[in-house]
Amino acid sequence: MVQTNILKGLLPWLRIKRMKKILFQFLIIVCPSLVLAQNEVTYSQYMFNNLLVNPAYAGYKEDININLLNRNQWVGIKGAPITQSLIADGAFFNNKNVGLGLSVLNDKINIQGQTSVMANYAYRLPVGAEARLSFGVGLGAIQFSLNNDKAIIGDPTDATFSGAQNHLSPDAKLGIYYNNAKFYAGLSANNLLTTALNKNNQRAKYIILPPVHIFLTAGAILNVNEDVKAKPSIMLRDDPNNVGNLDLNASFLFKDVLWIGGSYRLGVDMWKTTNNLSGTFQQNSLVGLVEVFVAKQFRIGYAYDYSLSDLNSYSSGSHELSLGFIIGNKNYKSSALTTPRYF
Repeated sequence: MVQTNILKGLLPWLRIKRMKKILFQFLIIVCPSLVLAQNEVTYSQYMFNNLLVNPAYAGYKEDININLLNRNQWVGIKGAPITQSLIADGAFFNNKNVGLGLSVLNDKINIQGQTSVMANYAYRLPVGAEARLSFGVGLGAIQFSLNNDKAIIGDPTDATFSGAQNHLSPDAKLGIYYNNAKFYAGLSANNLLTTALNKNNQRAKYIILPPVHIFLTAGAILNVNEDVKAKPSIMLRDDPNNVGNLDLNASFLFKDVLWIGGSYRLGVDMWKTTNNLSGTFQQNSLVGLVEVFVAKQFRIGYAYDYSLSDLNSYSSGSHELSLGFIIGNKNYKSSALTTPRYF
């Protein structure tokens, strides 16, 4: 009898929770722009491979570096973003002055998907003992797709939303990156061509185009003792048309084998843009991450995002899994950097 009364008391609350979740899923389907449109993919492990946001990072580790990543964002919400990426880069020629990289990204949020392929080039200029200043450019293309069969529309006979729509667009990004044995800093701009070339393109009329994003990153490596190193870092992601993010990160490396760290991500509105749904869709979150070198040239990483906004009522968080491979052995005699690569 007591259990029955408890259940009766919970029923109104459960109905409200269910209705809120249905309403949220409806919003993400019919108006994904309210959810910042997933215009730029959010990563939580970028501090271990800055090529995700900066083309000038290409070749930093000097060996062939391959990274695979899968991210499931806002798990439990139908149509939430799912992202996969493949990144490979290395430094070439005698003085390792040229960095080359390839990035392949597949991202989907509800009915819209995008697949991009980007070739990255970085000129790595030595600027002192164990320091380089790199200038990078990325050129490639993005294939946008709309699966209109899953769209919720008022008129099912509307030919505008029949079948699938695809649109191919060139894109570019630029970056600058400085690093020495103990410190790094980078500035980059992504999505330089997509919106500019397609703003008035009727074929891209119903596609949410990613605007230009500016990334500012910086970090350092500190020796705590013989077995432990600390890596504090920050990243500011700025979107002039919407709310950006500021990540405050701290990671610790134990015996050069195990990374454990965390991040605090908060929304920043540098341009005072309007966001009426900021209480629900703001990016404020806590991130926990761990990376393990299971072998000298192979690592596994995992990150979990816990939302501090109203999203926590609808989602069980975001999960990110990464794999990393290093191919080749460093020839220190031909390298301007003779210390391990911690960035």
